[in-house]
Amino acid sequence: MDEYRSNIELAGVVEKILEANSVGITTHAKPDGDAFGSVVALATVLRAIGKDVTSWFMPPVPTNLSDLEGHGLVKPYNPSVQLGQPDLFIVADTGAWSQISPMKKAISDILDRTMVIDHHIAGDLPAPWRYIDSKAAACCEIIAQLIDKLSDAVDGNGDYFTPVVCEVLFVGIASDTGWFRFSNTRPETHELAARLIRLGVDHADVYRRVEQRARPEKLALQTRALDSLKLVADSRVAVIVLTAKDFDQTGAMLEETERFVDMPQSVATVQVVVLITETPVHHKHAQLAETSVEGHDSSSGGGTIRVSFRSKPGPRAVNVAELAQQFGGGGHARAAGAKIRRPLDEVINNITKAAVAAVIANDA
Repeated sequence: MDEYRSNIELAGVVEKILEANSVGITTHAKPDGDAFGSVVALATVLRAIGKDVTSWFMPPVPTNLSDLEGHGLVKPYNPSVQLGQPDLFIVADTGAWSQISPMKKAISDILDRTMVIDHHIAGDLPAPWRYIDSKAAACCEIIAQLIDKLSDAVDGNGDYFTPVVCEVLFVGIASDTGWFRFSNTRPETHELAARLIRLGVDHADVYRRVEQRARPEKLALQTRALDSLKLVADSRVAVIVLTAKDFDQTGAMLEETERFVDMPQSVATVQVVVLITETPVHHKHAQLAETSVEGHDSSSGGGTIRVSFRSKPGPRAVNVAELAQQFGGGGHARAAGAKIRRPLDEVINNITKAAVAAVIANDA
């Protein structure tokens, strides 16, 4: 498809929404805080302005998010679900088929009325309408702007920033910026955070409920992750590997790996971190996860391998989105991912070589 960029202005997004009587909304599989906040906030506001809204999450949804208010507005998706025939279907926080492929067949049937709202730098979903702002730290930043424009268009004084909307928008921008630590944080991010806090968000309580809810099983898995850690290329590349056996023996869940990829960044020499995760066979969403792998050889006997990439900012920063694209994935320059279906040892070897080559190339 053509270059991944906007082909519609935000005002045009508002126009398309107002023209629709029924709207469907989804985001990428295994939603993070930004994906969660984008869907819940948008669904809440569109219902408030009188739209018939149905929204879906492709599981697993992390427990710390599913306990937040607003989660009940979104249905869990499985391959037997029918999306119906909404006037408009919105995909938020991704524009990549690989990230929504459990819904690929269903979305293909309504592709002519599909819109992407995203902040990533790459995607291949051929939706007729795309609003892409790659400078936004989180998709929730875009959703907040959209809510303001919808308010202006509907009545000029609609109070759509309800407690639920404010909280999930804050979760979105905080989680996608590492609680405002990552280099994608910009002045507009802090300005939105300040606005949401003024509207009543208790940021300390939100942090406690989102980031301090881990089960003991997660801590056991984190120990396995650190035990597996290898530093290569003069300690400039960190590689963490979690096997299906690690999940089986600790009782941890796939969604509990959140933030593991950030741990080695505390080491001064580390420039790139790779987290390689083998999908646990016992996981209740493993079958759905298997369907989310696109463009990889499934005849090898290997299961689904999830790969997360992170890089530090700086003059020699590695663009891990380009690294992920080598394996059919994508994302941001500092945070990206891919799904591969090959034997685990092969994935570890190929990913490690690619990460080392990327770091060395940046030295040139």
